[in-house]
Amino acid sequence: MEKTYEIIELDKNVNPEYCFKAVVSGNSNVGKTSIVRYEIHNQFEQDNKATLVFDHFSKNYKICDKIIRIQIWDTCGNEAYEEIMKNFYRSALCIFVVFALDDENSFLNLNKWIYDIKKINENESPIIVLIGNKKDLESERKITKEEIEKYCRKNEIDTYFETSAKNGESIHELFKEVIRKLYIKFIE
Repeated sequence: MEKTYEIIELDKNVNPEYCFKAVVSGNSNVGKTSIVRYEIHNQFEQDNKATLVFDHFSKNYKICDKIIRIQIWDTCGNEAYEEIMKNFYRSALCIFVVFALDDENSFLNLNKWIYDIKKINENESPIIVLIGNKKDLESERKITKEEIEKYCRKNEIDTYFETSAKNGESIHELFKEVIRKLYIKFIE
């Protein structure tokens, strides 16, 4: 039986014992910023403007009496900045790769994102989390769960979440799972 971990969100003014860099990548307009902002502010922000190059957020959590801060680098999906974005992957211990469930092109482009991540981090092994966002648009869904499962198996991705940044579905669970994985891999 897998051990359970209580994970508590903390005030960001608390000094952490551990700090982990995470990067959010994927095509433009898949909801990367909305996912992060929902986790940080616990609400959907309707008037999100496109991320120009990157934005930075952080949040503290407590797990097994350890205080962990996750520094989240939210990158733009604009191809014009592709080379700059690759630099963000270096030293990242967790990388979120986001696609929109209603956008087949964003799913097809996962190969590009995953390839870059693995190439840049070939001597390290960051935790890669695949996120299918916009679950609230189920009637407009273009990618089946079977296609996603097959993709995860082929690319050895063991963490996948379907989320809705609009209504918050699975956002907090996603981040708590990432904190648990970071704790197990790098602290425990």
